[in-house]
Amino acid sequence: MNSNEVRILIVEDDDSARDGLLTFLGSVFNCVAAPSAEEAIRLVGAGYFNLVLTDVHLPGASGLELCRLVHKLSPDTVMMVMTGMADIRYRSKALGQGVLYCIEKPINPQRLLVWIESGLRSQALAAARHRLNLPTSSAFRTHWLKAS
Repeated sequence: MNSNEVRILIVEDDDSARDGLLTFLGSVFNCVAAPSAEEAIRLVGAGYFNLVLTDVHLPGASGLELCRLVHKLSPDTVMMVMTGMADIRYRSKALGQGVLYCIEKPINPQRLLVWIESGLRSQALAAARHRLNLPTSSAFRTHWLKAS
């Protein structure tokens, strides 16, 4: 899949962080941004996204609640959460919501690209396994990624 065919939804309530992610990732992928989980759900309902990158702490519904809803609406969408807290509770909650990576802030942009590419490869592998009717035992796993 060509990178400009990949659709990424960025969900971040901080305007400058959202704009920075949109500018950086938008130079490589087809990106859309939302300031809230509610807006993100509307966007997911209107069209397919390969990947959702969301902050954990959002006004209204949390990023983890968003992941739960996205997983129900679009189970093959890769989900990654960003957080400023390195708390094991978030990792276990994220795993239960179908999150592939938990990324600690501040985020290193180059590493973010690597994690996104890794997530997209996992998605492609799961799709291929599904097409070939192979078991999908652990195609997706949650990983805790440190920014440094």
